[in-house]
Amino acid sequence: MATLKKIGEHPDLSAPHEPPPLSPMEVKRRRLAAALKAAEGLWKDRKDMPKDGVEYQEQLRSEWP
Repeated sequence: MATLKKIGEHPDLSAPHEPPPLSPMEVKRRRLAAALKAAEGLWKDRKDMPKDGVEYQEQLRSEWP
């Protein structure tokens, strides 16, 4: 006759498994992605520089001798 197992002993009913630890490359990738996300739109509200990146580069280079 089959016996009932405790819930903690049953693999399908136990607490959710923790995800495997991240590799060092994945940690680095996530940190870089977070930094880029934080910097996104950093200068979007500035009125003293052109919105177009190429125009901004040309403006900077025009100041060089």
